[in-house]
Amino acid sequence: MNIAIIYSLPTTRAKQTSYLIADEDTVISAGKIASALQKKGAATQLVGISEDFIQKAIHSIHADLIINLIDWTGRDLPLSYLAMDALTDCGIPFAGATRENFRLVDKVEMKKALDVHHIPTARWQVFETSNEEIRPDFHYPVIVKLSQDHCSVGIETSSFVTKKEDLRGIIVDRMKRFSQKVFVEEFISGREFQITVIEESDRSVMLPPAEIVYKPSKSQEFLTFSERWNEDDPDYLRSNTVLAVLSNQEKRVFGKVCIKTFQKLGFRDFTRIDARLNKQGELLVLEANPNPGLDDDELYSMTISARAAGLTFPDFLWKIVESALRRQIVSHT
Repeated sequence: MNIAIIYSLPTTRAKQTSYLIADEDTVISAGKIASALQKKGAATQLVGISEDFIQKAIHSIHADLIINLIDWTGRDLPLSYLAMDALTDCGIPFAGATRENFRLVDKVEMKKALDVHHIPTARWQVFETSNEEIRPDFHYPVIVKLSQDHCSVGIETSSFVTKKEDLRGIIVDRMKRFSQKVFVEEFISGREFQITVIEESDRSVMLPPAEIVYKPSKSQEFLTFSERWNEDDPDYLRSNTVLAVLSNQEKRVFGKVCIKTFQKLGFRDFTRIDARLNKQGELLVLEANPNPGLDDDELYSMTISARAAGLTFPDFLWKIVESALRRQIVSHT
């Protein structure tokens, strides 16, 4: 079997920002995936996609299956949509998000979808002009996030807002600096989880959840971009990712919410759901990633969950491959 792993190369715009490291990470992951799939007997090809040759590069691929690591976000998000259009039209089956549910990479669209399907999530509000009236029923503190960026881009200590009178200024600042919509959501104080769901045969399966555990600090329990990516930051990686210890009741709650999220949002093959458990025992979904990164890093939540389920990285990837190929077989019967 010949499997192509396609990944987005950093754009000219991204190379001129201080957030480039988040885009370069995808290139490294692609190499790990290729090596893992080779251990399963697959022939692999790495295809880096540049912003100038999206359709040409994708339509020139000859493979039995494509693993899609396209990850342009923020102001470059339209490039990802172009890539998804080309993938949909190229005639080769591909794993992961469809063109339709890839739009949920936009976190505002994600929050709307969660509400439509009655999936529990934090109270939130989108700001497109910065002049909107702030909803009066917010419970503070709240956190200000960018709608179209990933990897904690735009998350700073000032993103955490404790008073309504301070909120407008942060919204204006983020919109001015990042040229995109922002949204505000209530900050959920409680345990934080990353939960992997995969497709096996005719059912969706939740792998053992991973938990984000923060080291003692005066800072709030979320990571800024600098804390996550800047090794010179004194609070660099002030969290650990571990296998979650859950009660039987919590496992039932997690399974019910996460399987519903996977199915109602139209996901396929695999996803990663980020969620927090509040003090009332409710699991609130922060976001569900339709096309999450794949990596063999021992601190990565999907790796921890896969190992807890008895899967090596090649095993985990092969389940994704099998799911995509199974779908292709069904579509031809």
